[in-house]
Amino acid sequence: MNNLLSNRARTAIISLTILPWFVFCLSGHAQESASAPIAVPQFQSGDRWCAVGDSITQAGSYHRNIELFYLTRYPERSVEVFNCGIAGDTAGGALKRIDWDCLAPKPRIVSIMLGMNDIYRYLYVAHADAKAVEQRAQVAVRYEKSLRTLTSAFLDAHVKVILIRPSIYDDTAAIPADNAPGLGAALAGFGDIDQKIADEFKLPIVDFSSPMMRINAEEQKKNPAFTIVGRDRVHPGPVGHMVMAYAFLKAQAVSGTVASVAIDAGSGKLLKAENCVLTELKREPAGISFTLDERSLPFPVDEKAEPALALVPFTQDLNQEKLRVSGLADCSYELAIDGLKVGVYSASDLARGIDLACNQSTPQYKQAFAVAVALKKKWGLVDKLRTIAYLEIKWDGPRPVTLEQMRPKLEEIVAKAKGKPSEDDRVRERNNYLQAKPHEIQYQGQVEVALAQVRSLAKPKPHRFVLSRLAAGAASAQPANP
Repeated sequence: MNNLLSNRARTAIISLTILPWFVFCLSGHAQESASAPIAVPQFQSGDRWCAVGDSITQAGSYHRNIELFYLTRYPERSVEVFNCGIAGDTAGGALKRIDWDCLAPKPRIVSIMLGMNDIYRYLYVAHADAKAVEQRAQVAVRYEKSLRTLTSAFLDAHVKVILIRPSIYDDTAAIPADNAPGLGAALAGFGDIDQKIADEFKLPIVDFSSPMMRINAEEQKKNPAFTIVGRDRVHPGPVGHMVMAYAFLKAQAVSGTVASVAIDAGSGKLLKAENCVLTELKREPAGISFTLDERSLPFPVDEKAEPALALVPFTQDLNQEKLRVSGLADCSYELAIDGLKVGVYSASDLARGIDLACNQSTPQYKQAFAVAVALKKKWGLVDKLRTIAYLEIKWDGPRPVTLEQMRPKLEEIVAKAKGKPSEDDRVRERNNYLQAKPHEIQYQGQVEVALAQVRSLAKPKPHRFVLSRLAAGAASAQPANP
């Protein structure tokens, strides 16, 4: 770690400990003269992205959704995603593990989302006294110092950094979980610290906080018990993580087009083919047929995350697979892809354009779903590896650490929890580690194999489309599986 604390990092520490007034004045001036925000870069082929964070990252799915998006939208890009979250971690904690954990995968890009544990929830109680208020301010200074030093260390290691305004603490939902009044606004203030550091280092930043707070405010007007995060007020579930993935992908300005085709059936001419190649276009007696080679797959939204589609315009903005056919006689048409019926549509619907991205009957969607299933297998292996890292963060000796070296530390952790509410959790964590550690190298190899399989599954294939006129009254003009 010492080699990473270069002049840039040391200067960052000095600026917070010796010259706080100067930094305050300077940052105020910088905000007044701030230039345009730095664009969040898209991941390109060869990029290795490490998502650094706490339990919201370690056990979360926002980065998994982003990886699935890149596999389906940009299958030609070989992007590797690494979970570098550690439950309970802080900016200072991430700094301690930067060498053996965060930099070990040799990332080109890291994203940093921390703050939930840095903020010390116990300081936020109703009618907090002056001492607690003062401690809150000290905690914010400590977070800024640690995050600045962590950011500097990554930059000094020649790694690109994306900062993330953290997901929210929900202190407004009418739910029975213990609350920390005022913590929501304070954590948003930590997001302002992220922004300040992003401005100083000219780094891109993604905002998870604002859209989640907006959704909470809107939905809690209708249902006071609504929460975009979990019932513990902290950990987002699949819906919250889908919202977070949407915010990240929008910030990257990724393409929202799976494919877009426009055909004039009257003349048999192709009017548009975006992100795809259309061949063998034929006018049939009762419609048209063609072969379509799409460059992407639709994004298969996990069933548990589907409610997020009503909260953010993911489908409209990021998941459009459009087919528009004009010049058809006014009746209903059956669409078949590779001989499989996928829907029945009216001529007017086809003229306006139909979106196939969410149609689970299409071969494209089924292929994308198979990619998602295979990716879950990969992340299951990653979870086992993160179980190892989660406990080895408690090891203070030389690395790599062996199972026999860790065993006394594990027993010490369990012993300290004996008789406490956390005892069962510590025992479970120890047992999981003892089970996983002997297979660590095997798991790492299996992750690489699984990723290769996922990439192979994600390669789009050409499909034969046939649009056929139906006899009057044969079927209603509705998709077979919307």
